[in-house]
Amino acid sequence: MKKSSRSGFTLIELVTVIGVLGVVGVISVSILTITLRGTKKADLLNYARQNGDVALTQMVKNIRYAASLDAPATCVPTTSSSSITITSLSDHKQTIYSCASNTISSNSASLIDTNSLQATSCTFTCAQSSTIVPPIITIQFTLSPKTAGSLAETTFSLPFQSSVTLRNY
Repeated sequence: MKKSSRSGFTLIELVTVIGVLGVVGVISVSILTITLRGTKKADLLNYARQNGDVALTQMVKNIRYAASLDAPATCVPTTSSSSITITSLSDHKQTIYSCASNTISSNSASLIDTNSLQATSCTFTCAQSSTIVPPIITIQFTLSPKTAGSLAETTFSLPFQSSVTLRNY
């Protein structure tokens, strides 16, 4: 009796190995895609948070140390508007903070990156219990992507809020 000395793999073995490698490849690509999507959302949120924090910090600092609140003229009773005007203590120049055209601006210069972000629900609320008490200005706005994609990682809404009391009133 002669034994067959053929060496090699059968068709079933080859198909099984290709199938296993295919499944491992699909799982690897899925994990990589999910990781990259999560990283993209984190990067977008971080960028928006930085923009909002810088804008809010600048407004709070300038309002806190303002020489006067020019508009609204009075905060008794509480008033809300899309803009506020202050006079600086250091150089006695007026600064107008406003919410218009999906941005937050200081004397018409945008405080956020308008190429990638837009501001919504932006208001300045002025509250004062009496004319002898310094007014409290509450700044509130929401940042979202200017062009939101259909994917969940490119869609977000990030709220910002802060209250500040005029120190030199």
